[in-house]
Amino acid sequence: MTIARDPVLSLRTDSARTPRRAQAEPPVTWRRTRALTRAVAVAAVCLLAAVAFGRVELVLVAAPFAIGTAVLLQGRPTRPPHARLVPFADAGDDLTCAEGGTAAARIVVANPEPVAITTLVTAAADPWIDLHTGKGDFAERIGPGSGRELVVAGTAKRWGEHHLGPVHVRSIACGGLLETTVQRLPGATAWVLPVPDWFDSAESLPFAAGVTGVHRSRRGGDSGELAEVRLYQPGDRLRRIDWRTSMRTQDLYVNATLSERDTDVTLVLDLQVEAGASGGVDGAASIADLTVRAAGAVASHYALQGDRVACVEFGARSRRMRAGAGRRHAAATLRWLAAVEVPPDPIPPSPDLMRRQLAGQRGLNVVFTPLLTDRSIALVAALARAGRPVLCVDTLPPHVSPPRRTHWTPYAERLWRLTRDNTVMELRDLGVAVEPWQGSASLDTVLAELNRRRYR
Repeated sequence: MTIARDPVLSLRTDSARTPRRAQAEPPVTWRRTRALTRAVAVAAVCLLAAVAFGRVELVLVAAPFAIGTAVLLQGRPTRPPHARLVPFADAGDDLTCAEGGTAAARIVVANPEPVAITTLVTAAADPWIDLHTGKGDFAERIGPGSGRELVVAGTAKRWGEHHLGPVHVRSIACGGLLETTVQRLPGATAWVLPVPDWFDSAESLPFAAGVTGVHRSRRGGDSGELAEVRLYQPGDRLRRIDWRTSMRTQDLYVNATLSERDTDVTLVLDLQVEAGASGGVDGAASIADLTVRAAGAVASHYALQGDRVACVEFGARSRRMRAGAGRRHAAATLRWLAAVEVPPDPIPPSPDLMRRQLAGQRGLNVVFTPLLTDRSIALVAALARAGRPVLCVDTLPPHVSPPRRTHWTPYAERLWRLTRDNTVMELRDLGVAVEPWQGSASLDTVLAELNRRRYR
């Protein structure tokens, strides 16, 4: 679908439809089951046949059905049980867990009648949630005048927004002779946070201009990073005196150090195209999986050590997340990354607009891109020409390849990969550090090169 044919863009205000009212769920009531119908029918037919044909043995056949039905219906309930869905969350109606974790919700069923009932629960979930009970069918017995908590749980296999539900609740009483109508619970939204790859870097970042942090800067200050040994000046602290140099030169020398500051790290996520089939947390990774998990690893590492981390989407939605630091901001970044989507027919983003949005950023720009579109290459090149430190993380999985259509497909793929390698070499000639994502300490080499260029 092109932009000109997009029905959303061509919608007129005078042709808006009247919003439909949400249909209310019918009230839950008790009703007879097929077992009760069969028992009454068998007893009635036998009694009528006994009267018509004068057969006493038919009365003996009907007696167990009639007596059993009457005995079971003595404790007939009148009020239906009440069921509600209570998620395992402190606030809101959303469930939050990590990839490979358990997304669970509680179903609280209250029985107001003085008779015992049996509750049947049938739950459904998205394909990326494997329910622990198979299809979600299980039963629990609830005593008279009490309640019970039933847990619907499943293993979350992939990050993103998933739905746990709907849940159908049905109760049975009087030995299976009465049942309630199905009560449909809409379920709850489960936010599955991505599990970031392990990432650790010991290299400092360029453009360290904050107040305090762990990165070396050009400004002098109190730290353990030695800058030079110079002559004593009024105002220098006595504990900075270098006594060995002073005794050798017969002049008073002090050790000058460089201050340690924090910096800004802007993560740009290229979400224009998606390639490769996602296998979940234990399977193969697609472009979106590799991008989200790599961005989560880098964001968590720098946010926890005190740097200000911001995230920007280079795609159809162009979402932004404000810069922040600390453990709370790292958790919020993972929640933001869980809402990443790659539309099937996105509106192409503008590299110039993105470059203007990043104009005020003086820190490091980390671009996660598979380098599959000209717009991504143009954005990276524009940031490099503007003199900003750019780190391009290649997020194209090695196993991703086009489907085989003809016998020329392998040769076309080889030519395409050679062209892509040439593009990477051209970006490196512009001063862009291009490095494929390989997990922990995979970016130390390129970060060290950026620091050498900065302080050269």
